[in-house]
Amino acid sequence: MERQNKHVVDTDRLSDLPDHVLLHIIEFMNIKQSVQTCVLSKRWKNLWKHLTNLKLHHSYPDNSEIFFKFVSQILSGRNDSISLHSLDFEHEDHVDPPKTTLLEVMRYAASSHNMQQLTVYAKVRQISDLELPPSIFYSRSLTYLKLGFWQIYGSNSGKTMFPKSLNLPSLKTLHLWCLTFTTSDDGRAEPFSACNMLDTLVIICCYLQENAQVLCISNSNVSSLTVGSNYVYDEAHNYNVVLCTPKLTSLTASGHPTFEAPSTHGLPFLEEINIDYTFPYRPCEYSIMISWLQLLANVKIMTLHFKTLFQILCILKMGAQPPCFVRLKSLKVELKSNDDISNGKVRKIVKILLRNSPPARVDIIRKG
Repeated sequence: MERQNKHVVDTDRLSDLPDHVLLHIIEFMNIKQSVQTCVLSKRWKNLWKHLTNLKLHHSYPDNSEIFFKFVSQILSGRNDSISLHSLDFEHEDHVDPPKTTLLEVMRYAASSHNMQQLTVYAKVRQISDLELPPSIFYSRSLTYLKLGFWQIYGSNSGKTMFPKSLNLPSLKTLHLWCLTFTTSDDGRAEPFSACNMLDTLVIICCYLQENAQVLCISNSNVSSLTVGSNYVYDEAHNYNVVLCTPKLTSLTASGHPTFEAPSTHGLPFLEEINIDYTFPYRPCEYSIMISWLQLLANVKIMTLHFKTLFQILCILKMGAQPPCFVRLKSLKVELKSNDDISNGKVRKIVKILLRNSPPARVDIIRKG
């Protein structure tokens, strides 16, 4: 009997904790477990409705249809008078999320006061002309935005348009996947110039409206930039990228080389660069890689994936001279764990690349 009484007392102590403490506890649970706490007692019945951070993730083999209904129930059941700080929706399955679910998530986020972080990412087989709610691009509180609709088969038949400009004065981090940039009458897209707080920008496999030719990344504050395309050549990604980012310190380029390296004159603070380009399929891509070699000559920290390093070796064998990496302090070469080449052979290739340069630290990293 004493043990039973002690158990009751302990339970009451937990239930008597203030709401903010109980909410802090259920924040560590996944969203399904958080909602299930409503059956513990009347004290817990509505607590989950006050959550300020929602993480709605789904992956195969869980049932997608059940997940979509669950998402709708969460959003409709939550207490809208409580500010929502972050909403993280991710879906990966062979079943495409319906546009109604994606729009419901984005509209709910846009209507929430003081929303700071929003992620909407889905892998889809095909998505037909999804119209992003304009309201998510007009937020004074949003600091982090990640939008992506990764089309598994690489088709851009269903375009998801990204607006011509943004009104997100607090935005610091922006990740974009498989979106189509709206272009101006001059055939250029320049969507980021008004984001004065933007520090980190990631653009992967994005397109230009009506096959325009220039994406201008113009921003006076961006310090970290990643630009990536498909690893298989896609004509739709074959546009030029112009950088007007005077505070850029870190640049990552991946996929298939489609544009020449930017001029170093406009990047006075660039110190770190990471290149993961595939082997070129077209002769013009050799000239692209030569332009990147010139850019590499001015950095302090360089990471090259082995395919890129091998590609550079081919260029050097054609008669090109390796630049003098006068500022280089560290070179990292990344390989897959199953790449059939010894570290010794990799170092021989690195030696050819650095033959005109002062000594630098070289690390070979094998990733699983």
